[in-house]
Amino acid sequence: MGNSNGVMLQVNDLAISFFTKKDEIQAVRGISYELNRGEVLGIVGESGSGKSVSSHAILRLTPDNGVVKSGEILFEGNDILKMDKKQMEKLRGDRISMIFQDPMTALDPLFTVEYQLNESLKKHTDLSKEQRHARMIELLDLVEINQPERRLRQYPHELSGGMRQRIMIAMALSCNPDILIADEPTTALDVTIQAQIIDLLKDLKERLGMAIIFITHDLGVVSDICDKIIVMYAGKVVEEGTSRQIFYEHTHPYTQGLLESVPEVDTPVEQRLKPIPGNPPDMSCLREGCAFAPRCPYAMSICAREDAPLIELDETHAAACWKLLKREEVPAV
Repeated sequence: MGNSNGVMLQVNDLAISFFTKKDEIQAVRGISYELNRGEVLGIVGESGSGKSVSSHAILRLTPDNGVVKSGEILFEGNDILKMDKKQMEKLRGDRISMIFQDPMTALDPLFTVEYQLNESLKKHTDLSKEQRHARMIELLDLVEINQPERRLRQYPHELSGGMRQRIMIAMALSCNPDILIADEPTTALDVTIQAQIIDLLKDLKERLGMAIIFITHDLGVVSDICDKIIVMYAGKVVEEGTSRQIFYEHTHPYTQGLLESVPEVDTPVEQRLKPIPGNPPDMSCLREGCAFAPRCPYAMSICAREDAPLIELDETHAAACWKLLKREEVPAV
């Protein structure tokens, strides 16, 4: 388990780029955060913001054309980026597990649920065949799948989207990991099933005491599961804080835009949603200054010239925006 001080995972100044024949795509540009034991960290941002790329790097699942240019990822004080193949095989699935974004493509359509659950248990445990079967039944019960014996004999295409997602969660939990990375675990599910998956993860976190990294593009999804949230834009952290601070005391215009684009139950029918204007930047040719400036209603001249640093608002809350500084503190031309 994690250290006695509670910090299990530290990501320090992580930068990741992808290279094509012509361009360098700066997917992650120097992000840092900590994850404590039993904590749920939300990573939020639009597609292309770098949230999934940074989290895949924790398990060294960066594609071949991706390069970690700088930084370190410390798990219990050991840098994952320096581990050898044998150490990584021990870490993946055993200490840190991942729920991938699309369960239909993450699950192999050619094999039964039992075969795929059994693979992880054979690799990471010394359980006998009978014990592994009992563990599989226990896991399906844990994620609230009915008729577990029958489900084990089925193939992924015979299951609903919500049930496939629960199978993915069961696979990720099979070896009692210390950290669970949930990459868009509710994408493509209807709102009722989304709520069930969120409730399930909250319950599992309380019962098993594991830490969770919850990746999503939808702030509305993470409102009642996350202890703290980091908001990413164009490969950088633009705001970080407790769940309450992000929802009720947010200061970055991008965070504000994300929240305004989420529909609420009591929103009048005639009131239209307020989308963020413009498009995310092209990560292969980023301009100088703040990447969000072209879409920002509060942009100043400094924003086009220089990217704002993360400015501490208190011990748990920080944002990268020039408007947080007094006029005399803003760098001169």
